Amino acid sequence: MSYEKILFGVLQAHGLLPEGSADALSLELLTGGFWNRVYRLRSKKNASLDWVVKQFVQVPVNPLFPILPSAEHAALQFLQDHKCAPTPVTFIATSPAGSLLIYEYVEGSSWNGDLEAAATLLARVQGIAVDVFAKSAFRKLLTDALALQEHAEGMLQRHQSAMSDSVRELRPTVFTQSSLPKLREVLVHTDCGPGNMVSGPQGLRLIDWQCPGIGDGLQDVVTFLSPAMQVLYGYPVLAPAQEQQFLSAYFSALDEHPSDAQETLARLHRVRSSHHYRFAAYCAMRAQDTAASDEKTSRLYGVALQAEMQLLQGLLS
Repeated sequence: MSYEKILFGVLQAHGLLPEGSADALSLELLTGGFWNRVYRLRSKKNASLDWVVKQFVQVPVNPLFPILPSAEHAALQFLQDHKCAPTPVTFIATSPAGSLLIYEYVEGSSWNGDLEAAATLLARVQGIAVDVFAKSAFRKLLTDALALQEHAEGMLQRHQSAMSDSVRELRPTVFTQSSLPKLREVLVHTDCGPGNMVSGPQGLRLIDWQCPGIGDGLQDVVTFLSPAMQVLYGYPVLAPAQEQQFLSAYFSALDEHPSDAQETLARLHRVRSSHHYRFAAYCAMRAQDTAASDEKTSRLYGVALQAEMQLLQGLLS
């Protein structure tokens, strides 16, 4: 039996599709995902049935971008009324068709280069107050610079090599302070590269919330600015002027009290290099993990690594 028939059977069994509707449906495999299989399911008779069906695959645990199906569903529920992400339909944890997340298809194309829209989107997500639901649904993320670097070291230790050593040479110095401003915890996407932003008629949306957490909103800011993330999603590295344009729009959209905005900016300067160091460690790990099995992917991560290291060198100098 084809996967299409198995999937339709599962959806019918869960009351999502009427019996005998298979002939009026079309299933299209979408491209662009790094790990999971993502389909677009449409009805030829009912225009309102236009869904994404995400089939989660079993892969080794990723130390930076884990696949967390129930957390992705929770993120879509948490953001449902805020026009930041796709609208959830349902989550089916286990079925003959696999673990499935279904949400409404977001019409549009990958991020169109509008830096102010991207910055405003992140600020809007971070403006949503974390509630009891969010605290129980999402993992806690690392926020301390030293903890980020220790996480990076764990990835570098996977391969004892010249590549790993070259990243270690750029490990930033961590300056401790006796009193740090209290961090306002927010929902963090963690994988908000340009490929996970969809530009459409209703504005920009963040998709692929497969590894969210509660932590410092600046993690998403640094992730978006990361040269490695731009390279991995097929975009050019942001120029310094573009980076400043993005940050200016972000801080403006945060609508913080001037003293709070000053603390956020100070925190960005304090932790940014450690985030980039962790990205570099991740790219080095992935380049070496895939060297024997997938030369194309290994080369891509190698290019991303060089771009990340170049930025990190500039920050440290």
